[in-house]
Order: sequence, then structure tokens, then C-alpha cells
Amino acid sequence: MLTGEGGILQNAREASDKTGRANAIEMAQLDVLEKQSSNEGKISDGQFIEILNRYFTDSEGNGITELKEDWPNLSLTTKDGKYSGILASEIYNGKFSGSTQSGSKKVDDLKNAKQLVETNTEVTSDDNVKVTVPAGFTIPEESPNTAIDGIIITDSIDETTGASTGNEFVWIPVNEDLTVVGTDDKFMAKVTLDQDDNGRTNYQGVLYEIDAGSYTHVPSDSTQWGQGTTAVREPDTVSSYDNNDNYLNIIKGILTGDEYNGKYDSMTTFKATMQEDYNEMIESVKTYGGFYVGRYEMGLEGSETKKAISKKGSATDATESKANTWYGLYAYGKTYENTNKTTKSSVKSSMIWGSQYDAMLNYALLGDDKGKVTATGNGYTGDSATNTGVTEKDKILNIFDLEGNHFEWTLEAYSTSLRDYRGGSCYDSLSPSNRDLSDPSNTYADSSSRLALYVK
Repeated sequence: MLTGEGGILQNAREASDKTGRANAIEMAQLDVLEKQSSNEGKISDGQFIEILNRYFTDSEGNGITELKEDWPNLSLTTKDGKYSGILASEIYNGKFSGSTQSGSKKVDDLKNAKQLVETNTEVTSDDNVKVTVPAGFTIPEESPNTAIDGIIITDSIDETTGASTGNEFVWIPVNEDLTVVGTDDKFMAKVTLDQDDNGRTNYQGVLYEIDAGSYTHVPSDSTQWGQGTTAVREPDTVSSYDNNDNYLNIIKGILTGDEYNGKYDSMTTFKATMQEDYNEMIESVKTYGGFYVGRYEMGLEGSETKKAISKKGSATDATESKANTWYGLYAYGKTYENTNKTTKSSVKSSMIWGSQYDAMLNYALLGDDKGKVTATGNGYTGDSATNTGVTEKDKILNIFDLEGNHFEWTLEAYSTSLRDYRGGSCYDSLSPSNRDLSDPSNTYADSSSRLALYVK
């Protein structure tokens, strides 16, 4: 009765096996539901692959890198090897968003197509990094195929040669837990204890001092940085200036659309707007696995109505005094617009956040350009600011002018009267990892900023 065929112990073992198998499936199903709940019921094939790899291997004990046409019949084994023969369709058997259902698109597939994608499209780089290409963009011929070398997207393509003819941005991959891809301890953000008026989670940036490969919080005592302190922090206001209508009016004079009504009427609404923007950026990073950084320093283009651009050869020293203050550059950072009809709602732009800048540099430290991150002298151009993209001496991750040409304002706040800028300029031998402080109301001939995009 205990040990024979159909005995109590055998039945108990079989029941336990069935329970263990069901538990493994259920855990993965819950992760699918969680991903869908934060993304309007959608899940991409790349996100599904990430969930599968969390709990299973394929039948040969290998990780899952793609979903082929018959993916519902993919046979899975739990990572501890106890349960096998689990089908992917037992976990999820619906459609995927943001990419083809096969999940096998590569960087070269978009490069060879030589046309802008019509929907957000996920591709896999040759170094196995997921890249979400927003609607209305594509990967140009000149882009490398590996993320660590700086995969480029463009909003305009020569359909004969496949070369970029428009604004260019570089993908910075970030894991779902908000750590920089390839690391396990370089976080972009953390959850704050409060929520916004709509009950959504609030985040604040985790900022780093990067010095020859060492990483510390700014300041190193984590109790003395972040919101609620006067140290470096984001998102936050600086009361000495943001409480003054003269400076808020610079923003309101540039951002005149209905969607900006009430967002810059006071320091209180300004702070709430910055928090909302930061929350949206972080949620996008969690959903799509990264964000984009302008390949070039931010320029302005247009006659009556200027728009922010990220183009080689664009003049980044603003001609209007209001544009060259932090407030002007902050406002113009929101004005990037892809003129392709299909893409106007696929991305959102801003002046680069400090945590995005740090994530970019932390990722660069994993690649061949790591020596340039903390080096000095590569960006010196002879005491004269020039157009962005002219020199490749300080190009890092396929991104130009991170050390030289212009200092780059970020959204970091410090004390009650200062904003942070990063890198160096044509006048200084300062490393790309340099962080410095200045008065946001002043204009500086050697100051600009850099656009960042997140996928919507």
C-alpha cells in the first residue's frame, strides 16, 4: 500500500509533481499579467522571452533567445530541472505588441528594409540586447549591429542607400528592474514613499559620481541626497528661481500648446509636472527596456517656431538669450517633433535627466570607449564652440561631444538655486563624467543640452 504501483507514496509524489509543475506555470503567468497590467493589456515577445528565461530553459537546458513561428509549442524545462515538457502556450497564447510575433527581427532586418517602421518594433542586437524602435523611425545603414557600440535610430531615411537624413538617437538599454544592462547595482531610479494625485507610483533618480570606474551616490552618504535634501536630486525644483514668474514665463513663452496649460503657473505646478514627466519616463524604461539619447548636442531649427533637433552639424549655441538659459533649454527640450505622421505619439522628448546621463555613462564603461568616460582632453577644440558632430575624439557609445564643445544642462537640481550640467566644453579639459553647478537664469556661450527620448 505504501510503496507499490499506485501506492500512497507514489500517488503523493505524482500529486507533488503536478503541483510543482502548476506552480511554475502560475508564477510565469502572474508575471505576464503584471506586465500586461502596466502596459494597457499588452505584452511584447521580448518581454515574454524575459519572463520565460526567469523560470525556464528550453528542452536542452539553454536560454530562450527568440520565438519562432511555432513558438506556442516551445517545450520548456524549469530551471531546477525537475519539470519538463511545459509548453509556452500553457503560460501565454495570445498576440504580442510592439514587434512581429516571431520575435526574430534583427538590426539588419530594419537596415535592409530602408524604410521607417509603422509601429513600435522590437529587434534584437547582435549582442543579444532588445531594442525598441519607435513608430516613424528606423535603424540606418551606418548604425552598428551591437548595442554596446551604440545602435542608432533616425526619423528620416534615404530609401535608396539606407543612410540617415534626419535626427539621430542612440539606444541605452536598461533592465526591467531599472539596472543598467550588464550590471547588477547601477540603478536609474527608486520608488519614493508617496504617490501622485492619480495614485501612481512616484520615482526619484539615483545619481552617481563616476570616477575612473568607481561609482558612488552623490553624495556618498545615501541619507544626504535625493528629494527632501538640498543635495543633488531629481525631479525637483530650486526655489530661489523656480518661484519667480520671470523664469517660468520663459518656459510658458516657448510651450504654448493647450497640453501645457497650468503646468508652469507656479513652482508647485512646475514640480508636479517634472514628477509626472519623470514617472512616465521610468515606466517607459521598464516597459520597453531602455531609452534614447540624442547622438548630437541639442540644436534648434525653424524660423518662426523653433524645434529641438539632434542632427550632425546643427548649431547648438542658441541665438536667443531666452533659449540659452536653463529654462529656455528645458522648454525647447520638449519640442522635438518627428514630422512623419505615424510617429507624433510614439515618443516623448525632454532635456536629458541626470539619471539618464549616468545610465549612459555606466553603460559606456562596459564597452571599448570606457577609457574616455573619465579621461580629459579629448573634447578640446581650441577655445571655440563649433557645430556638434564635427570631431570624433570624444565620441562615446556612438554619441558625439560628451566631453567637449558645450556643457550640457540636465534636469538635476542642487541646493535652492543651482542646476547641474555635465561634461566639459571647448574651453575646458573636463571628462564626460564631470558634474558641475551653475545659476539656471544665466546665459552661457558654451552651454547647451542633449535630448532624450522615451517610447510611448
